[in-house]
Amino acid sequence: MASHASKALDIAARQYAAAKSERELKRLLPRRKAPPHYRSRRNHKRAASNFWQKWELELLGRRTDCQTAQRIGRTRLAVVHKRQQLGIPAVLRYPCWTPQELRFLGQAPDREIASRIGRTCRAVFEKRKELKISNAAGAHRRWTRAEVKLLGTMPDWKLAQRLKRTHSSVNNRRRRLGIPLNNPQLHFWTKAEDKLLGRDSDREIGRRLGRSALSVRGRRLKLRIPLSRPTLRRWTKEEDALLGTMSDADLARKLDRTVSGAEARRIILKIRKSDRVIVIWTAKEERLLEKLSDKEAARRLDCTVNAVRQRRRLLGIPA
Repeated sequence: MASHASKALDIAARQYAAAKSERELKRLLPRRKAPPHYRSRRNHKRAASNFWQKWELELLGRRTDCQTAQRIGRTRLAVVHKRQQLGIPAVLRYPCWTPQELRFLGQAPDREIASRIGRTCRAVFEKRKELKISNAAGAHRRWTRAEVKLLGTMPDWKLAQRLKRTHSSVNNRRRRLGIPLNNPQLHFWTKAEDKLLGRDSDREIGRRLGRSALSVRGRRLKLRIPLSRPTLRRWTKEEDALLGTMSDADLARKLDRTVSGAEARRIILKIRKSDRVIVIWTAKEERLLEKLSDKEAARRLDCTVNAVRQRRRLLGIPA
C-alpha cells in the first residue's frame, strides 16, 4: 500500500514538474549548497580542525610560518605556537648568509653581488656595513687624465654613456674642476652682462645680448635689480597734439610707441579717429544723384551705397 502511494506521488510530481518551465523549476528547487569548508580543488583551502593532524605536523619547519598557515588553513600564531611547542626551528624568510656569500662582499658593486646571490641590493649593502667591509671594488672609479680631458667636449649625458659613468658623476667632476658645459643653447651669465640689467627694457637688453626677454627678466628679478628706465612713458603735450592728425599706426611709428597705446590715449582724450577717408561732394556729383539710382551712382562715383543714400537724404533729393 505504501509503495503504491509513493509511486502515485512520484507520478504526480513528475506531471507537476513537466508543466513548469525550467526557470520556474530552478526557483522552486534551489541548488544544494556546498558545506562551508568545501572549496574547489583549483583554489583549495583545507579547513583545519581543532586537533592537529599528522600531515599538518609534517609540514612544520619546511616552509615559513605564513606559508604553512595558508596551506593548512590555520592562523600564523597557531603555527608558531605549535612549532615552538614541538621544538622545530623556524624557516627564515631570508636565509642566513653563507660563508661563500660573505666572501663576495666588497669584491664587486653591491648591485652585481645582489644579482649573483639572489638577494636585494639593500640587503647586500646592510650586511657589508654590518661587517664593516669597505666597497673597495665598487662602482667608484678614479678619474684618469684621458677621462678628465674629455670633460666639456660634449654634453654630460653623452660623455657619461661613453665613459660608462653616471650623469651626476660626470657633472660633479666637471663642476669641481671649473670646466664650462659644452652646450650651445646654454649661456652662463657674465658680470658684464649683469651690469646691463635694468639700464634698458628687458626686450632691448635681450636683443643686445642675444637672449630672450623672459630670460633677461628672470635674471634681473633673481638679482633684485629694478628697471631704471621702465617701458612706460608719459605722454607730452606735443604728442597729444598729434593725436587725430594721422592714423594711429602712423602716429605710433612716428613716436616709437605701440598702436594700442596711441589708440588708448586718443580714446581717453576723446579725439576722433582720422583713419576714415573724407569725401567732398562736388556739384556735378550731386546732380548725378537726381538722375541715377543709389547703386548706379555708387558704382560711377566709386563709393558705397550707404554714402550715396546719406548724401541724398542730406540734400533732400527723393530716391
